[in-house]
Amino acid sequence: MKKFSPLLIVIAAALWGTMGLFTRRMTELGFSTLQLVFIRASITAAVLFVYLLIFDRNKLKIRIKDILIFILAGLISVVLFQHCYTSAIMAGSISIAATLLYTSPIFVTLISAVLFKEKITPLKIIALITAFTGCILVSGIADSAATLTPAAVFLGIASGFTYGMYSIFTKIGLKHCSPLTFTFYTFLTATLVLIPLCDIGSLLTTVSSSAKAAAMPAVFGIITSVIPYVCFTCGLKYIDAGKANITATIEPAVATLIGVFVLEEKLSTATVIGITLVLMSAVILNLPHKPHKSTSKY
Repeated sequence: MKKFSPLLIVIAAALWGTMGLFTRRMTELGFSTLQLVFIRASITAAVLFVYLLIFDRNKLKIRIKDILIFILAGLISVVLFQHCYTSAIMAGSISIAATLLYTSPIFVTLISAVLFKEKITPLKIIALITAFTGCILVSGIADSAATLTPAAVFLGIASGFTYGMYSIFTKIGLKHCSPLTFTFYTFLTATLVLIPLCDIGSLLTTVSSSAKAAAMPAVFGIITSVIPYVCFTCGLKYIDAGKANITATIEPAVATLIGVFVLEEKLSTATVIGITLVLMSAVILNLPHKPHKSTSKY
């Protein structure tokens, strides 16, 4: 499993890259941003609960002292993050929200250096700068026509910080439980918090309004939450938190490509260069390397 960790992070990021498209489509159907967060959280918790109940009930057992980390991860890195991110998309654009989301590796790299003693190596710094430069080019922020508002910037950076904290909480949580256990209880916490906030009555009315509105929540939850969060959490078991977040910067590139091929948006030269830089950063960060006597990973 260890050798596939970078691939799991890439799969997670690629699937998260579809979230902007789903967000646009589902808000058009009448779902609110908080309801979208509830849908992702509740479906993830439900799917993992059924799976663990059938195949591995022992993983439903947890220590009382671990409950706090589940609560923090659920509140900060699911509820607050997803609300900030979907709100950033609505306040600006999908590409800008996705780009500002990837200020997260900066936060994660610095926090991981303090908490987990992960080294801030020259390779990490180069990959971080390359990835973020690519994200800026992909987003079109440098273009004067880009939709940049104070609300979009604040919400985008807030989503970057809260998203990055998921990696920190996961690293702590995985010391005493499995990836599936951590993911299930994190999303169960988020679901319980969101029940009184998302207007369940209105949600049920929207779901029953059409066949498309009834089917979209399940597809949305599985593709943008269940599969990517399980992949990302499993990948984090064997990879540095900072390295994982830099690798995951392919998300805005995927979001942009979806915009081009699904929404028929135009692909500029700057966007092509940006996507190339983002992919390069993920590749160079995961190139095979020979460990030195200093035990540096890079």
